[in-house]
Parts: sequence; C-alpha cells; structure tokens
Amino acid sequence: MKASYPHIKALILLLAIVVSVLTWQSCNRALDEEPRSLLTSTLFYRTASDALLAVNAAYDHLGGGTSNSGFSGVYFNLYWAMQAIASDDGVAGIADPNSVQLSEFRFDPSNAWTTEIWQDIYKTVNVANIAIANIPNIEMEASLKQRLLGEVHFIRGLMYFELVRLYGNVPLVLTPTVDLSILDILQATPEEVYQQVISDLMIAETNLPVTYTGADIGRATTGAASAYLARVYLTREDWAQAAEHAQKVMATGAYRLLDDYRDIFLIANNSSKEIVFGIGFTFNNDAIWETSQFNVRTLPVDLNRNSLAWEIPTADVYNAFDALDRRREVTFQTSFTESDGTVLTFEPHIFKYWDQAAEPSASSSGTDFYALRYSDVLLMHAEAVNEANGGPTAEAYESLNRVRRRARFAEDEERPTLPDLSNQNQADFRAAVLLERRREFVWEGQRWFDLVRTGSLKEKVEAAKPGVTVDENKHKLFPIPQREIDLNSSLVQNPGY
Repeated sequence: MKASYPHIKALILLLAIVVSVLTWQSCNRALDEEPRSLLTSTLFYRTASDALLAVNAAYDHLGGGTSNSGFSGVYFNLYWAMQAIASDDGVAGIADPNSVQLSEFRFDPSNAWTTEIWQDIYKTVNVANIAIANIPNIEMEASLKQRLLGEVHFIRGLMYFELVRLYGNVPLVLTPTVDLSILDILQATPEEVYQQVISDLMIAETNLPVTYTGADIGRATTGAASAYLARVYLTREDWAQAAEHAQKVMATGAYRLLDDYRDIFLIANNSSKEIVFGIGFTFNNDAIWETSQFNVRTLPVDLNRNSLAWEIPTADVYNAFDALDRRREVTFQTSFTESDGTVLTFEPHIFKYWDQAAEPSASSSGTDFYALRYSDVLLMHAEAVNEANGGPTAEAYESLNRVRRRARFAEDEERPTLPDLSNQNQADFRAAVLLERRREFVWEGQRWFDLVRTGSLKEKVEAAKPGVTVDENKHKLFPIPQREIDLNSSLVQNPGY
C-alpha cells in the first residue's frame, strides 16, 4: 500500500497517541518504556473516521510509519534481508553478528533479527485485532464497514501466515491485548494457525473490491486475498485449491505483466497493475522512517551516498541467470560510472530497486516493497497445476512461459534466450518453476520460503555457500525468540534450538 494512506497525514499525531495506548508489544505482556495516555478504545472508536484510522494503523505497521518507533515495521527491512541471506541468494556484507549468524546458519534464539520480526508481526496483529473488535460497534455505512473489516482481516491473516511459516507453533491471539491480565499464552498448532489464516483471507476475499480509485489505490483487494490464499494452499501442498485461487486472480482482469522487467521497479510504477499487494514508502515526506531501505542496504559502499552494502548476493544466484536474461542486468550491476566519469567496479550487487533517474542520490528511497506480484500468481498457478495433474498441462506451460517470455524483452527488443518450455515431465517442470521463481524474485522476500517448502534448503544453500552446514529439520523454522520464552513460560522452543 502506498505510504500516503488516505487521511493518515492529517491525523498521524492522534493516531500515534492512540496506537501507543492500544498496541501491546509482541502480545507477550511486556510493557515498553514509552509513556501511556489515558485514552481507551471505548472513548476512541465512535465514527467512520475512527474506523478508517484503525485500519490505516494496521497498514502503517507493515512499513515504517510514524506509529512505529525506530527501525520498525514488518516489511521495512529485516524481513526481506533475512529471506535473502538465510538462503542461497545472499550473504552478510558487514560483520554484524546477527546477520552473519543468519548467513552462516549459526543463529540461535537470541538473534536480534528473528526477535524483531516476531515483535513487529505481533504488534501488527494486535492493531488488527483492535480494529476487528471495535469496528462492528460503530454506526457507519454498511458497505464501508464491510470493506474495512475485510482489510484488517486480510492483514491479520497475512501476519499469521508469516508467523506460522517462520516460527511454526505460535500463540494465536484473536482479541486485543491491552494489559497484563493474561500471564501465559499457549502456542497453537500450525494446523490451527493455518485454519485462522484461511478464515481471515476468505473474509477478505468476500468483502474486498477488485480495484480502488484515487488515494485508495494500494489497499488490499479481493485479488490480493485470493493470491495469498493461493500461496497458503501452495505451502500446504493443496494443489487444486492453490490453482483455483490463482485462477481467480487471473480471472479478475485487474493485473498484468509489465512489458519490461526494468519498468516494475521504477518509482512511477509502484502501483502498476503488476503489483497485487505492495508495502508503500514515501521519499522525503514529513514522516519518520517511511523511506525504504533497499538502496541503503544493498548498493556498494563505494557509491558514497549512504549506501552500506549490508547484504550482498552470492555468486551462485548471479550465475543462475542466462547472460541475455533481462532480469540479470536489472537485478545486478558490477560497475557504476560516476558523474565525473570515474568508473567503479565491484562484485555483483543488487541494483534492481534503485530508480537512478527518479532518485539519483541512491540514499533512502520511495521504492515500494512488492509483497506479491502478478508474475508470482502465474508461477504459483503453473506449479500447482503441474502437481495437481501429475505433470504440466497446456495452461501450466502458458503461465510459466509468460514469465520467461517477458524476460526475453528489453525495451521492446526480443533476445534469443529463454525459449518457451515444452515436453517436460513433472519433475523437470517442477525444477523449472523453482528456477524461474529464483530469477524473478531476487531480494523480494521469497527464497527461504521456497527452499523450505520444496525441501531443498540444505542442498541449495550448501552448494551456494561452501563451508555452511544446514540442518534441514532444524532450519525449516526460525527459533522462538528467547526474550519471548523468558516472558511467557508456556512457550516451547522449536526443535534443535
């Protein structure tokens, strides 16, 4: 969603106060040190504007908005950086112990990254729970109420989907937590969490519109809910349901592939029809930490524009591309020419998010995080149909080949690479889809999930990172943060940690 959420800028100070009262960090009963106001949910939730504020607060927690403190927000930076370096795609670029541990698969329950991600997700869950609990009691136009509830159910379902994939058995909290009255929260089983995820996303799928207009563009849609249901079912290997929900998205007619892969990452296209759901950021506005961190974290230090190369790609992912694949030259660069003609050369770094024309400073950026693109829907559809039918069908080939076909084109010129696939068996097609996903979604928060769900984490990571040892049973989940276990004695640590 775009950072300029409707009405947020005008009411952001009030929102920050209210959220500081009603949001309880991590749902683990630990009070933070920020001062609390005496406002209560009963006093606050009166009008349709209050309902909109509550929903906008949930969106705000997905990024790095002013209702969060410091480097906060689920998708602000650590989520996608961890997905890259805890896979075969990336390594730590600096000697930060938390990132080095993740890169080398030596992380434990004290890792600050996995702890912060847990906390950010649960803060967002609680904000969504507050909205879900209070909006039904507000007298307001029925269709708007229905839509707003669909949006926060979407966000809560998405957050629990992230939690269950990352941590497995997690507390399933469905009501607002605002005090210390609950001392122990038991973990739910993955099956229980998935059922809640599906329930929330189905509510969203039913109640959300196909598209929005004006300032509402970027909010969750029925297509986004269907796409995430496809991803949920793909993860659970319910191939028929995954294919069905991917087809629902395709049938809306609301989405398409942009003609050139480069165009996806231009600032002007943050809300293009390729984006099924995105997390919006704004450059140089009056908010705190609402700029994305892609450029700061990924570009070479030598660019001396506040770029720090905190994470860098492996040679393995760079070499996974055909030389003429448009995505390789968009995703990576190995040199850069300064304005004075000086040419800097370096190992491959991630450049796909830097729109050099729109943001020449290469510092903090207005580039959005694309949580789910239409090419993902096509590749999920191809994979699900292949698995459901015991091999690829014509429609599975078409979905996969549409993504490959786009990668052949650069500025309307077709290159002699990535021919359409045909005549493959089920195993070969499965491998082709996984490879295409890797090329398509570098640094988009996908790779670790894909390796875990396909059972290929150990094989792929150890091949890409010599000397790194992966325990596929242990590392298919991240550890429950030790801080949470210390606060909640009912929590049980994941196996191996």
